[in-house]
Amino acid sequence: MTARHVVIIGNGPAANEAAISLRTQAPDARITIISKEPIRYYKPHLLPDLIAGKVSEQDLYVNPLEFYKENDIRLRLGQEVVHVSFATNEVVMEHKEVVRFDGLIIATGGKPRIPEPLQVFEDLMLSLKTLSDAKVWKERLRWVDSVLIVGGDLTSLSFTKAVLSLGKKVYFILHGDSFWPVRFNEELSSEVSQRLSDRGVEVISCRKILRLVMASEDSVEVETDGRKLRVGAIGAFFGLVPDVKFLARSGLAIERGIVVDEFLRTRFEGVYAAGDCAQVYHPKLRDYWVSIGYRNARNLGRVAALNLLGGQESAETAPAGIFQLDDISVNTSWWTEF
Repeated sequence: MTARHVVIIGNGPAANEAAISLRTQAPDARITIISKEPIRYYKPHLLPDLIAGKVSEQDLYVNPLEFYKENDIRLRLGQEVVHVSFATNEVVMEHKEVVRFDGLIIATGGKPRIPEPLQVFEDLMLSLKTLSDAKVWKERLRWVDSVLIVGGDLTSLSFTKAVLSLGKKVYFILHGDSFWPVRFNEELSSEVSQRLSDRGVEVISCRKILRLVMASEDSVEVETDGRKLRVGAIGAFFGLVPDVKFLARSGLAIERGIVVDEFLRTRFEGVYAAGDCAQVYHPKLRDYWVSIGYRNARNLGRVAALNLLGGQESAETAPAGIFQLDDISVNTSWWTEF
């Protein structure tokens, strides 16, 4: 297509890589990034390092605000999209403004998932997805000496390293759903448990968390089906769900993400999805896969931009690098790197 006004919803690695690729390939295009977070683009995978004190907040940021001005990319921070009309090619903002687009890239990433049986305890669990979350953890860890981590996703293991480096006691309850779509069986459980134990983490065997109660300002009482303990904080790390609630009833196919083909195209012309919010078809597997991680997100953002401009670059990755389960696959092996 001839790009006139391309709107990118999101401000993470996929969104920014898409914007840079668009500007390089289409110097005359209007480009707008819309982000509900009020701060500029940062590296989310470094948040555990921020908590550990290995990097400063300034080290997280990727591009200064001047970068967007110099590249004629309009950056709209702290503004939320609440609806998209594909019949009229319009993005509707929370404050009722309507923004028209000729091309659209949805790169909203994911948001933390809490399994339904644990949602009753959600107020007592901290997640780690945004810089704001990291600041809450950083402050909390100043006052507590132990943390219980429930889950087992990519972020949880990086976070565990950070907490251990601060000299805190770490308990870990492995939750099979956090490894989705990798099948969590006895062999995998044993291997991950051993890796954690080797680093000084106490792995708790647990089928069910029965009770979480705030015992004091700096401790939470935990009761499982086999044990009681007190910890300073509880982290919920069950992976992400696509942050696409605003697309409900929009006409897009959404399962574990926005369903796109190998070129990241949705069912609507000129509309693409990239990063953690996309569920991508892989022609060699004849199956779908979801992408996790900073590097993968950047690559998908680049591919979406090039294809929106008329390219035919496939987003597929090598089948050997993809875990497969039922009808969904994922190209990551995060637990082997702990």
